[in-house]
Amino acid sequence: MSLIPLLAAFLYGGIGSGLIVSAVEIVFSYYFHGPEVEWVALITVFLIPFILSFIYLSNWKHKSPKIMFPALLALICAFATFCVSLFDSFTNEIPFTLSSILIGLGYCVIHMLTMSMITFLIEHIKENLALRQEFQKSEKLNVLSELAASVAHEIRNPMTVARGFMQILNQSQVSEEKKRMYTAMVIEEIDRAQNIISDYLSLAKPQAEKLEKLDASTLSQKLANLINPYASLLNVQIAFEMESYLWILANGEKLMQCLVNLTKNGIEAMPDGGTLQIRGYKEKDLVRIEIRDNGIGMTHEQLERLGTPFYSTKQKGTGLGMMVSYRIIKTFGGTIDVTSQLNKGTCFVVTLPGAS
Repeated sequence: MSLIPLLAAFLYGGIGSGLIVSAVEIVFSYYFHGPEVEWVALITVFLIPFILSFIYLSNWKHKSPKIMFPALLALICAFATFCVSLFDSFTNEIPFTLSSILIGLGYCVIHMLTMSMITFLIEHIKENLALRQEFQKSEKLNVLSELAASVAHEIRNPMTVARGFMQILNQSQVSEEKKRMYTAMVIEEIDRAQNIISDYLSLAKPQAEKLEKLDASTLSQKLANLINPYASLLNVQIAFEMESYLWILANGEKLMQCLVNLTKNGIEAMPDGGTLQIRGYKEKDLVRIEIRDNGIGMTHEQLERLGTPFYSTKQKGTGLGMMVSYRIIKTFGGTIDVTSQLNKGTCFVVTLPGAS
């Protein structure tokens, strides 16, 4: 019989797993060896109470080194099996030879070494899994603490500015014109803090509320209505080139939020005016939406940090808008790819799985 699976099952799987392995070994022995199954069953029934007693009394999982106890158990069980085989040979009047004794001792040593190696591998894997889980937990806590600190820092800035203006407004010598100007600035800073909180809450949502089949090409008119007024203020022309019937599975409001973020970034990247090209097309079973500007562009280092919390190439940007956009597209099973060159422009490519 094979002792290693039996011992491993009892040591790491418990009584239930051990009994199942024992039954399987007896069935296989009957199938392959026939009459010899009696000895296999006898040895198994004899070893099970001993194995359970050894495990219970040694309490080996709470001791070190853990390899020693399973190896010792394997050696004892193998030696017991060898003794039973010697007894069987004696009852059948089979003569003992030096080679048979050496083979039996080798059988015991091999079982001990094999069990040591298996125990080492199992314990090593368990330690690696525990370390990985601990590392992941630590990473999550670090990300959470950094994000919380960043949110607090970003909100503190407009609140500090607003508080300063409110202190000035409290002074009696401030003219009415300056009061109106300072009041507008206070409102602007409070709106900025509110936008930061809104972006953070959008980022915290685990997934889009509802996915539905929609035609991405039909969003172009709605997108144009939203961004054309803002583009006109910065002397930016919008050029649409959308194929028909670009069917995808997405949430219309969330996708529009993402496209508005990307197009707004493209418009603001052209302070001296220019053309923002928005192109939609189907490529095999994918739908791609390109948003290309001819603005100031970005360096390789800026591209690497794009989409991280509170990193923005804009003076008053928080970076949360881009991070939210990446998160939205990811929930739809898509990706956002960015290429850029300094003083030549940037191209965002939103890729989404097509829906039949």
